[in-house]
Amino acid sequence: MMRNAGVKAAGYSLCVLTPMLAVLGIALGLPWLSPIVVFGVFPLLGLLIGEDRSSPLLNIERKPALKMYLEMMPRLYAIVWMVTLWWGCGHAARTQLSTVDLAALIVSLGLASALAICTAHELLHRRCTYDILLARVMTTLCFYGHMLNDHLHHHATVGTFEYGSTARPGTSVYRFAFSDYLTSFRNAWAVEAGRVKRCSLAWWRNQVSQACIAVAVCTGLFFIAWGPLGLIVLITQAAFAVFAFEVITYVHHYGLQRSDTEELGPHHAWAHHCWLTNCLTFNNTFHSDHHLRPRTPYYQLHAMYAAPRLPASYFSMFWVALVPPLWYRLIDPRLDALQRARAADWLLTQQCR
Repeated sequence: MMRNAGVKAAGYSLCVLTPMLAVLGIALGLPWLSPIVVFGVFPLLGLLIGEDRSSPLLNIERKPALKMYLEMMPRLYAIVWMVTLWWGCGHAARTQLSTVDLAALIVSLGLASALAICTAHELLHRRCTYDILLARVMTTLCFYGHMLNDHLHHHATVGTFEYGSTARPGTSVYRFAFSDYLTSFRNAWAVEAGRVKRCSLAWWRNQVSQACIAVAVCTGLFFIAWGPLGLIVLITQAAFAVFAFEVITYVHHYGLQRSDTEELGPHHAWAHHCWLTNCLTFNNTFHSDHHLRPRTPYYQLHAMYAAPRLPASYFSMFWVALVPPLWYRLIDPRLDALQRARAADWLLTQQCR
């Protein structure tokens, strides 16, 4: 169990491990090193280290060096990841890789890109124009450029099945991932089309249209630089990254419905406060607090113990979600227990009036 805030601050530097593992695996002749570490070693280390009980880093204005370090970490991840992605596509184009080694490279880059989407999520909530632009570049390289427009819509509609992000009970992650990607695009397009119409802007001012154009430009640049194989790596790693991100979205919100009149609360997101996962994902497991305070920097988020708990860390639950019968067996009883507890609390409230 980790309580020291200083150690936690230093732990954020671990974020760059994931893209660097892709390069290290190639250098050591261990192409599957990254997925083995991410899905094998990280969950075990997470169990050994324990829960994150560190305090949020508040009032750091009096420590400008610390604040600069914390603000820079997501930007550093973005730079390291983009260099790794460019190198990975070039490596595939220059080297005659076997099918297995090529698949390992795609998965390794895809894992780094999935965490890049999480990092872009942190940057898009900032007020700095350059951070938002960096988030747009990152999501563009993952073919998820519309995410920034849909995500703000998500904050307003979290817990409603029809607007995506929250899977209905009994829905498999495979069905959810595909439908949620399409729903998020429709949401983003509707939001942007409405803004363009209200403001009487030209069609090209639509940010979703701009994202689609940016994706086309990026694919063209990668094709010119690295040829057909480099482009294939870019597209397939992006597909893997989007799927992985949708799996995490599925794990975040599965079955946690919110009625039209209900206020957003900590019980509308699943939580598991793994210290290592928090360091690697910029406190993404403090999802309930993020929904209630979306402008709060990642290092000031904290655990909300009223949130329903997952049985294991996100890296472990990723694999559980890929096996729908196992997922239902583990999560549906917890979901039923949560609904009974909420109903009992409502009845008690009525009786006390």
